[in-house]
Amino acid sequence: MIAGILLAAAALLSLVPPRPARTLAGTLLAASTLPRLLEPRPARRFAPLLVVSAAMLLLAPRPASACSKRHETPFELFDQAARVAEVRVQQAPGRHKAGMARLRVLQMLKGSPRATLKGQETNTSCHVGYRTGRRALVFLGPRGETLGQYEGYLELRADDPLAHAMKAFAAAKDPDARVRALVDAIATGPDSVKDEAALYLANRPELLARVDLPSRERLLAAAEPRDEPLLVVLARLELDAPHLPLFTFRPYFAEIAAILRPRDELDDLSVEGLVEQLERGQDGYDPRRIRAMDRCERQRGRMLHPLLHYGLGVTGPVWAKLVAACRTGEPVKH
Repeated sequence: MIAGILLAAAALLSLVPPRPARTLAGTLLAASTLPRLLEPRPARRFAPLLVVSAAMLLLAPRPASACSKRHETPFELFDQAARVAEVRVQQAPGRHKAGMARLRVLQMLKGSPRATLKGQETNTSCHVGYRTGRRALVFLGPRGETLGQYEGYLELRADDPLAHAMKAFAAAKDPDARVRALVDAIATGPDSVKDEAALYLANRPELLARVDLPSRERLLAAAEPRDEPLLVVLARLELDAPHLPLFTFRPYFAEIAAILRPRDELDDLSVEGLVEQLERGQDGYDPRRIRAMDRCERQRGRMLHPLLHYGLGVTGPVWAKLVAACRTGEPVKH
């Protein structure tokens, strides 16, 4: 069965074109169909782990060289970067060549003002893809390393909705302003921008705690009849998504949302009580254990580990790290 799933994943990868548009939710949906197509339904405990494995393999759009990495949203890369800027590529090392690309700055979104930047290109399967003459949004480390590989170099028009959303996010100077920028991106952006913002917000309990009533109403109004990251945001806000369709496949985000949504005695437990529940849980797919970890993150008021990484279960060693993170309040170290 596992071999069949890996073969199906490989077949899906072969269909992914070079540098597609940002359609991460659609790619995740394709990954989530694999267990339904290839596995008898009763093998429930291991199915979600296989969904996650396939999803992590397929999650990020990738070049034709089949780079394998987890998806990182531009909002996540913004947090990690020393410098974020809109640039024009003046000179690139060349196709599949390592070196530094020379970038003319059009607008700095993060970091001290400067006229030019250098961005690092690699010759690995995760090469960035700098192209001379192109306008792009770049996310750079302190030594010019391009964060997120090719996801840290986004060729965008000046009027691209993602460029607008990132400028609003960059201008947000406090958590409440960040929430407003993310809600605006979800409520008004096209699906590509909406899904990126929702993925980021779904993993941030400290920001979800600041979503006020008007913002909740905007998020509810933005929900669509499809499997989308916003479903997880709504579930963590204890809101029921309207007009949820009947899926013909096993939905990824909707399934995580369904695990989180039930209200039970876990809501009344302290952190110590949640740690005890986590210690009693089963490895792999355990909805109650997943729910307990979600409640722990809410009580701690911070992300201890990305929910979308553990939302359909993880292996025993990872669960041990999650239990320790809940107990100490310190995020899992990668």
